[in-house]
Amino acid sequence: MLARLAVRNVRRSMRDYAVYFVTLVFGVAAFYAFNSVQSQSVLFDLRGVASADAFDLTARFLGMFSVLIACVLGFLVIYANRFLIRRRKREFGVYLLLGMRPAQVSAIVLMETACVGAASLAAGLVLGLALSQGLSFLTAGLFSIPMQQYRFVLSAEALRQTLLCFAIIFAVVALFNTLSLRRCRLVDLFGAAVRSERSRIRSPWVGLAGFAVAVGLLAWAYGTLLESGLTEFGAEFWKATALMVAGTFLFFWSAAGFAVAALERVPGVYFRGLAMFTTRQVASKVNTAFLSLSTVCVMLFFSLAVFSTGSGFVQVFSDGVEEGTLFDASLTADVYLALDGGDDEAAQAVREKAGAYGWDIARFFDESVPNWDEFVEKAAQADLYQPREGTDTYGALMERLGAGVDGGLQEEALAPQTVGVVGLSQFNAVRALAGRGPIELSAGTYAVNNAVALSEELSRAMAEEGVEIEVGGRVLSASGLYVEQPLSTSAFVTDGAMLVVPDETVEALRAAGEAPYASYLDLSYRTDRAEGDRLLEEALALALPAEGREGAQEPSYDRSPWPVTATYTADEVVEQSGGMRMMITYLALYIGFVFLITTAALLAIQQLSEASDSLARYRMLAEIGCERRMMFRSILVQVAVYFLAPLALAACHTACAVSVIARDVLDQLGVSVSDAVAAAAAFTALVYGGYLLVTYLASRGLVRASLGRRLLG
Repeated sequence: MLARLAVRNVRRSMRDYAVYFVTLVFGVAAFYAFNSVQSQSVLFDLRGVASADAFDLTARFLGMFSVLIACVLGFLVIYANRFLIRRRKREFGVYLLLGMRPAQVSAIVLMETACVGAASLAAGLVLGLALSQGLSFLTAGLFSIPMQQYRFVLSAEALRQTLLCFAIIFAVVALFNTLSLRRCRLVDLFGAAVRSERSRIRSPWVGLAGFAVAVGLLAWAYGTLLESGLTEFGAEFWKATALMVAGTFLFFWSAAGFAVAALERVPGVYFRGLAMFTTRQVASKVNTAFLSLSTVCVMLFFSLAVFSTGSGFVQVFSDGVEEGTLFDASLTADVYLALDGGDDEAAQAVREKAGAYGWDIARFFDESVPNWDEFVEKAAQADLYQPREGTDTYGALMERLGAGVDGGLQEEALAPQTVGVVGLSQFNAVRALAGRGPIELSAGTYAVNNAVALSEELSRAMAEEGVEIEVGGRVLSASGLYVEQPLSTSAFVTDGAMLVVPDETVEALRAAGEAPYASYLDLSYRTDRAEGDRLLEEALALALPAEGREGAQEPSYDRSPWPVTATYTADEVVEQSGGMRMMITYLALYIGFVFLITTAALLAIQQLSEASDSLARYRMLAEIGCERRMMFRSILVQVAVYFLAPLALAACHTACAVSVIARDVLDQLGVSVSDAVAAAAAFTALVYGGYLLVTYLASRGLVRASLGRRLLG
């Protein structure tokens, strides 16, 4: 009998459970789909270790954030149940009055929770299975690799995690409901319908003072963040965060009293239609729910910020891949590690070793690896110099040209450095390997090579304004040539504001004892890239055997300032970039979407509960002759204000944070956030606006059903 009663109650209360149920379905679907990402790896040919590692890393991060997501969804379920239980206390009182024991009432609620939970889990898992299949195609696009053969993938681990997580959530909810019902007395249950939460409006002067302090705190937070930036999460960042949170809570604590006082002083607005009733309704709710509204605002800010910047960071790993993979592989020798390390013996050893081969890395491998020419078709070396004496610094050039680089810290770090140079013949050899034509320079001139967005202004000024630059005691004039040529394989191109100089200038630097601070050897394979990468690993292990690695399964080599400090292959860069794109995209979608639907659902449940509690007030309005249109308009205004107030403040927080992230990070990488912000705004409007519309229609339906045709007319 109790089971039939529980099922009947769920069917009868479908309208009450609708928003809650749909949000749970979305939450379960997202939880399963994003935790099944690692299982999708069976659909792809992951030849590279980087690709497999990318799936593992993404899965680990999603698993870590799933704990946070589970807590957020658990909070939603408990909070929603609190409102649903409070709405039905009179019904539970009737059960007790008819002779049911408290344990039986608790059993009914437990079965209702199990029924709704099982239904939402089942529907969510079905939707999650479909969503996970769609994510596999998104993964293929992010990695730029085809599927071997599509097949339906069911992740047993993700299914187990989802069932376990939501089983725990619903068990906690059931315990919470049981305890709350057993503490209630019969008089409390019957009196719940006529008691409402305190609706006292705070003193307008207190509200005004609180509102002014809140605005001041938020302005202080924004100013602190704009000044300190996001280059590091130091004391100023946490200070700005604390001020923002405190200002947000104080804003909603004081907003109701301030708004009522302000509207009361505009009689033409306050006494028009149901404006007074609507204002009091909203103020009453905001006064009692300012904590939840503040929490919703912070969660919305986090969701909007993640959405707005996530796609920007994805673009960072997309835009540079093509230019960063012009060569099959690049060997990097960071000579400066020895020259600037303070160890004279180490520096001398590097000079002697490199000098024995004429600083020619390709010659070293040609003499050390018998099959070098069998898999390396072409090679081009670029030696980069920063002469210590008789050379202009970037700071001096910035002052003379009135141009700089984007980002204060980067400009400050670059200013004391002498100008970097590369020889013309080596530069043209690198361009030839990339399939590009050579450049020409007259004697005593220079060209500017820049492939970095943050130094474009300075580089163009150096090339186009005819400034003379001293390099190693020689004064060179501008040729007017501005070139964008990456010099090595890399996920992030870092070749910026560098001079291309005649070979005789480089020879003079060498004759004066200058050594390159770094060298790149770019390679083009005779074989395909996968086979070439394998042979390169074996060649490195043969030419530069690492101590203690004999018999190891994976080849390794001794890394040193010369001839090789690190290797970067095109396939690895593509795989790593694809992995980062996948991880950032999935985290942004996962966190942003769940936070967005959770906040919208919380507001929807609160407004539906408020509409239910206010039915007597709407009945009174109808009885004194208030038109249906005016009441429905009042409901719309209440719902809109309740939804849009936290969204508006969250948008202000987001605008400040995103502008700082764009200034300090994305702009310097040549990435615009405008498209990302527009996409985030459109998605938020769709989801959040959908919840707002559904809440309004449901609230209007409650009032319509309660008043009936006779009162509404």
